[in-house]
Amino acid sequence: MNARWLIVPVLLALLGCAAPTERFPVLADDTTEANRRILVTFVDRSINRSVPGNPLDGYRVRGTYDNSDWSKRVSTDLAASYGLRLLAQWPVTTLGVACVVYEIPEGQSMEQVLKTVSSNKQVGSVQAMREYRVLNEPNLTPHYNDPYLQLQRGFQAMRIEQAHRTATGKGVRIAVIDTGVDNSHPDLRGHIKESENLAPTPADRDLADIHGTAVAGVLAAQPGNGIGIAGVAPGADIYSMRACWPESPGAAAARCNSYTLALALNEAIRLHSDIINMSLTGPDDPLVQLLVEEALRQNIIVVAAEPRDLKQGGFPANVPGVLAVAGGESHDHESLVGPGVDVLTTLPHGSYDFMSGSSFATPHVAGIIALLLEHHPHLGAADVREILKGGKERAPMDAVAVLSALR
Repeated sequence: MNARWLIVPVLLALLGCAAPTERFPVLADDTTEANRRILVTFVDRSINRSVPGNPLDGYRVRGTYDNSDWSKRVSTDLAASYGLRLLAQWPVTTLGVACVVYEIPEGQSMEQVLKTVSSNKQVGSVQAMREYRVLNEPNLTPHYNDPYLQLQRGFQAMRIEQAHRTATGKGVRIAVIDTGVDNSHPDLRGHIKESENLAPTPADRDLADIHGTAVAGVLAAQPGNGIGIAGVAPGADIYSMRACWPESPGAAAARCNSYTLALALNEAIRLHSDIINMSLTGPDDPLVQLLVEEALRQNIIVVAAEPRDLKQGGFPANVPGVLAVAGGESHDHESLVGPGVDVLTTLPHGSYDFMSGSSFATPHVAGIIALLLEHHPHLGAADVREILKGGKERAPMDAVAVLSALR
């Protein structure tokens, strides 16, 4: 991440990032152990029962609901039966299952453990823990000192300012599954409706949420406040689901895993989001795909970043029904295209910088969808894709034309 941030002079004494509410068992960020972790689910018909949470092996539990006593016994029995270390568990309420993370001891084969555990009649699914990466790219532009709005080239090309005459995304709920968001940023302050922390938190939280803050800025930076930039859907309600964490202190690059993404998707569905923004990619994942499909079934529009190199994984953008977004030329006729090069956006501590990658094309498209949903809330993903495509490839996407399509 480039350190050439544009600092608003009157905001040099800003407070640090506001920490999201923590209500979930958070796994420690231990890369060396991650390749020995598995996720197991099983049906629990009392999944929504309200009970106090208890710490488990040093991992935190927050809130007033947790797995039932029955599912806790099952998860403990499974650990004892197969010689596994129980790390964390949480009810995936939208699927009606308990989700448990185990660690395989040294000397046991992942393949053999998956095969053995899957044969247990109580187990619904078992899989290896998978990891995902946010899709930012290195900054390739020089430092600019021009007025910020004029530096938002994608914003200008998509005619967002003109589109705001009729829609700003007012009342549309957008869940941002990413790193967290700096709620104290002057262009975002007061507009992040809810924050959930589902991921490991580094000791230095000040710069831990670079990527999510940048994505949120593209979506919802407030126009007309005399500072910074303007977001594509500044009237939308942003729900920050912190499922990813930085790869190193102060880095925009971040990663997530099957467990944190499952928790975040479950919360996004539970909160009745209208749109879920996932600026990340990785390998196919059965549990995460079930939750993505459940979101789609509930008419939630899922927008996901498509990697430039499909060898990076392509999931969840490749799930049928998900709107895949490329940050330049699309890989196929189904992908949507948004501005993904030199996108000026918000960063922690009242800062701004240029970011590149399909990570930042994705919230441009999600923001335009929010403008559509403000006046047409019952549109589904297929309807939106047809409108945004307009029968042909639009580059750049024209927000005014998109809004005019349904008049």
